[in-house]
Amino acid sequence: MTTAELFRELEQRGFDLDFPSARSAEEIILELLKEKNERLKLAIPLLLREPFEYGRLRGKLSPDLKKQLDKIILISEQIFRKEGLEQGHLLEMIKENKLKAAIPKAELQYYLDAFRESLERQRQREASEKEEQIGQRARLTLNQALSELFSPAKRRIMEKIFRHEKLTNTELKYYYRSIKPIGEAISNKSLQEYAQIINSIKKYSEKP
Repeated sequence: MTTAELFRELEQRGFDLDFPSARSAEEIILELLKEKNERLKLAIPLLLREPFEYGRLRGKLSPDLKKQLDKIILISEQIFRKEGLEQGHLLEMIKENKLKAAIPKAELQYYLDAFRESLERQRQREASEKEEQIGQRARLTLNQALSELFSPAKRRIMEKIFRHEKLTNTELKYYYRSIKPIGEAISNKSLQEYAQIINSIKKYSEKP
């Protein structure tokens, strides 16, 4: 049976499975080859971008799985070449071990399509994580700025308004009396320009 741990490790490498990795690429490749699931083998080229010990891995495989490994290595080298990725380590491995196998065009394309889809998912995930990090930094900066201008009680009311929650009569009166005037002042363009000028002036310590 395919383990949840294996699914999580494949997802981290961009493969299409909804499940970070302490195991080596070699260990995961070994597990994938032993799985009776041809689709999972499509993930192996992703793992072959990482260094691994070919001889040690091959020594753990049956004759049939050795052939499968060699064939996927040859497929991966072609994929990397097409995608402009570093394939020197695979070329060296192929040359040293004299790997040969007939690779039908349809099978190569099948692996290539899966590889491209996985890389695209990986890029999207990284972009999403980066966007989330930027958003977190922006929220932190916003909270720091708000804390300079508003008390905790005022910020709680502002947060309720931001979430479109209904205010109590007391909160509403407090908003119009103590929060709205400050918000309007902050929005004033002349005040913003004035603050930019003040903040841009270099400060010098007084001479004794």
